[in-house]
Amino acid sequence: MFENLNQPYQFNNNFKHNARTILFVSMGFILIVLYIQPLGINFLKSEHDGYFVLGTGLLTAATLFLNTLFFPGIFPKMFDPAKWTIRKELIWNFWMFLNLFVVFTFMAWLAKTISYTDLPFFRTGALSLLPLILFNLISYNLSLKLKVVNMIDSGKSWLKEEINAFQNSPAQESVHLVAENKKQAFAEEVERVILIHSSGNYVEIYWIDRKLAVRKRLFRQSFINVEKALITSDVMLKCHRCWMVNINKVKKLKRAASGYHLELEGIEFTVPVSRNWIPVFKEKIN
Repeated sequence: MFENLNQPYQFNNNFKHNARTILFVSMGFILIVLYIQPLGINFLKSEHDGYFVLGTGLLTAATLFLNTLFFPGIFPKMFDPAKWTIRKELIWNFWMFLNLFVVFTFMAWLAKTISYTDLPFFRTGALSLLPLILFNLISYNLSLKLKVVNMIDSGKSWLKEEINAFQNSPAQESVHLVAENKKQAFAEEVERVILIHSSGNYVEIYWIDRKLAVRKRLFRQSFINVEKALITSDVMLKCHRCWMVNINKVKKLKRAASGYHLELEGIEFTVPVSRNWIPVFKEKIN
C-alpha cells in the first residue's frame, strides 16, 4: 500500500491555468458560502460575517497563489514534475489545508465573527477544505483533458505513420487469373504461389493457403495466356515449356541423368528445367 505512494503523479505547473483556477475558486467559494450556506452557517445575517466571507475569499486566493505559483517558482527542484509522486501530492495538499485553516481562524478573529469562532473545529476544517476541493477538482479535470489529448495525438501519430508506411511500401505483387469461361478466377499473393503447370487445356496451380497448407487447383486456361498475364513478374519465372515456378520457393537446382530439375518448398516432386533456362536459374539461385 505504502509503495503506491511513491508512484509518479502529474504535477500541474501550468501558470495561466492555475491563475485562472485560483480566481474561479476564490469567487466560487464566496458565492457558495453566502448563498448555499454549507454546514448550516448563515453569513448574511451581519456585516461582520460579510467581512469574514470577503476576507476568507481573498486569503484563499493569496494562499493558493503562494503554494501553487510562488513557491514552485522559487523552489523548482522541490516541485519538479518529473519527480512528483502521490506522497508529495498528499503532503502538499495537507500543507495547504493547514494554511487555509489558520487563515480562516485568523480572519474570524479579525472580523469579530462571534458566530464563526464559536463553531467547533470540525466546521472550521470543513470550510477550509471547500476551496481546496474546488481547486483539486479543476486541476484534476485539466490533467484528465491533457491525458485524453495526448492519447488522441498519439493515436493520430500512430495512424499517420501506418498510413505513410502503407503508402510508401511497395505494392504486393499478386497472381490474378480468369478462366476461359469467365466464371472462375484465381487471385493470390505471388509469395503464396509455388508453381503453375500446363495440363492440356488446363493449368494446375500449387499454392499455400492461409493455414500454410499446400493446395492444388485445376484451372481451365491455356498456359500461353498465363505467361502473358505474368510476363512482367520478377518472381514467377518460366523454367520449361509447360512449367512456371516461384523463384523464391526454389530450394535447389540439381542435375540428374535426365537433365536439370528444381526442388521446391512444399512440393514432393521435382520440376524440369529446359536447357535454355538453366543459366537464368543458376544466376537467380546464386
